Amino acid sequence: MTYRTPRLTALRYVPEAQRGPVRGRFCFDCGSLYPKLRARHVGKPLYGKDHVSAPCSHEGQEFASDADWWEPAVEVLPPPPEPEEAAEGVVQV
Repeated sequence: MTYRTPRLTALRYVPEAQRGPVRGRFCFDCGSLYPKLRARHVGKPLYGKDHVSAPCSHEGQEFASDADWWEPAVEVLPPPPEPEEAAEGVVQV
């Protein structure tokens, strides 16, 4: 059996060249990913721990824009290809 995890993480962890669209919200306290349209840190996350046995300290709080405990979760894109260096005497068009 293969467990597939989303290629999502907090905005600050991804270089600008590899940032894709915002797909959710990342809680730094519990490390869980929540849907982008969810207004509160409640219920089952898209990916993360079960909060029934060990609830997050921010459980039930709103994802307020001025809060420092969460950040938008972006899709991680593959790194851009490196430019090929031109060989001496060869002109690339």
